Amino acid sequence: MAEVLLIVVAQDDVPRLVGLVKRFGDAGLTVRVALAVSASARSAEVEEALAGHVAESRVLQLSLSGRRNGVAPRRFSRRWARIVARNAVVRGWVRTGSPERRAWLLAKFDPWIRRRATRTDLIVAADPAATRASELAAKHNDGADRLGADDAALDAVLGQFTAMVPLQRLLRTGLSRTSAHDVVAAWEYVAAHPMAPRLRELAGKGLAIARTLRRAHAFDAGESVARAALGLDLPPAELAALRVELVTNQIAAGGYPAEALAGSVRGLLDYADRALGAGDLRTATDLTLHSIDAALHRELHADVLESPLVADPVGFLAPLRESLTFRALRAPSGSMADVLTESPAPSPSSSATPSAMSPAMSPARSSGRPNRATARTVDRRSTRVPGSRAPHRVLVVPGDYPHFTQGIISALAEEPDVELRVLNLREPGVPRRYQRGMLVTDRLSDAVGREFPAPAQADSDLLSWADTIFVDWCDNAALWVTLHAPASARIVVRVHSLEAISHQPHMIDWSRVAEVIFVGDHVRRLLENAVPDIAAAPGRHVVPNEMRLERFGLPKRPGAERTLAMVGWAQRVKDPLWTLDVLSQLRATDPRWRLLLIGRDFNARAHAGAMAYREEFRERAAADDVRDGLVYVGYTTDLPEALRDAGFVISASRRESFGVGAVEGAASAAVPVVRDWPIYASYSGARSIFPAEWVVERPEEAVERILAFADPERWAMEGAAARGHVVKNFDWSVVEPQFRTVLLGE
Repeated sequence: MAEVLLIVVAQDDVPRLVGLVKRFGDAGLTVRVALAVSASARSAEVEEALAGHVAESRVLQLSLSGRRNGVAPRRFSRRWARIVARNAVVRGWVRTGSPERRAWLLAKFDPWIRRRATRTDLIVAADPAATRASELAAKHNDGADRLGADDAALDAVLGQFTAMVPLQRLLRTGLSRTSAHDVVAAWEYVAAHPMAPRLRELAGKGLAIARTLRRAHAFDAGESVARAALGLDLPPAELAALRVELVTNQIAAGGYPAEALAGSVRGLLDYADRALGAGDLRTATDLTLHSIDAALHRELHADVLESPLVADPVGFLAPLRESLTFRALRAPSGSMADVLTESPAPSPSSSATPSAMSPAMSPARSSGRPNRATARTVDRRSTRVPGSRAPHRVLVVPGDYPHFTQGIISALAEEPDVELRVLNLREPGVPRRYQRGMLVTDRLSDAVGREFPAPAQADSDLLSWADTIFVDWCDNAALWVTLHAPASARIVVRVHSLEAISHQPHMIDWSRVAEVIFVGDHVRRLLENAVPDIAAAPGRHVVPNEMRLERFGLPKRPGAERTLAMVGWAQRVKDPLWTLDVLSQLRATDPRWRLLLIGRDFNARAHAGAMAYREEFRERAAADDVRDGLVYVGYTTDLPEALRDAGFVISASRRESFGVGAVEGAASAAVPVVRDWPIYASYSGARSIFPAEWVVERPEEAVERILAFADPERWAMEGAAARGHVVKNFDWSVVEPQFRTVLLGE
């Protein structure tokens, strides 16, 4: 918050003084008032009149002790004598001098005004008699403006502060202490006066301001700021970043400016390539992150009905794959050293800054891996000697969604020939393990043969200990492991669905990976099209998720034959609105139909599209045709028990890697109804996993399938058949040998 120090001597026009204070407050300034007068009844009245309008007011007082660092001079010393003589003169001047001299002396000998002047942004003399005191205060702060209350320049200065305050608040705390309207008005002033002394720095922050507004879902305001910033005289690379930000904002708001997206990303990555060639890896990283925020935005790919990346991975990803920087991000270690056109001394781009470096991290040094250009060929076979009794040492790195590995960890821990350890990269204190900016910079350093920070010694010891490192999810964990694991380790990466539309697979040296596990064949085919470099991993397998399905065989309760269920329903990607359409049509034929919604409610904080979907769902769920048929079960730790009430299980998802909820429902002998997941329909996603008769495209087809088994006898037979199918094909007892073979290299 900007501050003004108002120095007052004349006390005869209190209404004018209050009006001046309000004027500063309207400009967003915190006001502190120094009454450079002797304490009196009149000064007390002025203080009372200002109360509520100012943050602080003070009647200045003489401090004539002569203390230095809190120590008073020794009595009768020469310094003490000088101070005594000085004090007598000062007190005489204060009693008999002019108001101007009295104010100057009070300002000189009150330490409060020195402290406040040091921290203020503007020093104002409220009246002519306060001018000398304001000049003295200004000597304590070269950066503060000093004006008189009647100066013609005051309006312009206050205009600058009026613009500064909402923008500074936005950059510090988002929209919590300002509004999008005030931010846009302030930015318009900055754009009209970009060379004003206090606005020059802000004029260069249009990108940060627009991005902050976008993240606060103030899309119209963000677009206004970005467009205005594009008219300023900014460096070309910053203008390119603004063009990408403008497109990102439009995507976040629900649009898809396809041509502008491709062109702006190409333009920005051209500057990233130049930075890479010059050895400025930090700038190359920043520009790359701006690019992927736009091209791989979740509003385009994650939980929509159609993704341009999935529809045409080669064409859509062309702007990224054409970039020199992206070629480096996926290149083997050290193989891109020749792209550096300059060889400056290593800069902060190649190591952590002091503020980012964790105390647990070692200083910047080589990761310990040999450069890929000179490295020996990695032996990706199991390191166990045949016939030996030494256990296979497996290190599990769970990634961003660790609950997916809990069952696998439990199973491996029971294996007598496996020694298991777990490394959770999300443990606090070591941000370089998972912060994507640091990881991308390290990956670029690795590709061009530069040193980058090694992991903490404990992490390094774990990586060196392992025969096999299993990384679940191809996210930041996979990127970190492939950067730091020794060449002797077998790396196995499991890919679900979200990673196929994320940036990390495009930044991994796949020659470091021995085996890739896909939980669905459609995910494998998409990723092989989108990331051709994955072919460098010699083993690519489709292995279902770990599921213990036998435990779901509990008897159904009465009424289950007219009950649908969705498991883990409250996400846009799960599309419960689609299921409400099914329920509506069923209840039109028989009001006994109901829908169990099993799992947590919608997240209270999410991206704009998800929040809009949440509100649309709540409005639809309150409609008369479905409201009385909804049963909110909530989160449960005993899903088999909850599914005893479900006669049909629905997967209405827009995108799935496997459909665990549908399989668990089928294992309970609920009749499965699986939507042909729209994003993966062209890859036969659902149809490649489930029997064709389970899969439907439209709510009407789902209703038709459900009513076909409305008869209790047919329903029981179909449910039993569904249970038999999933237990036979997907239970862990069946999947575990496949998983073990891939994981351990047996």
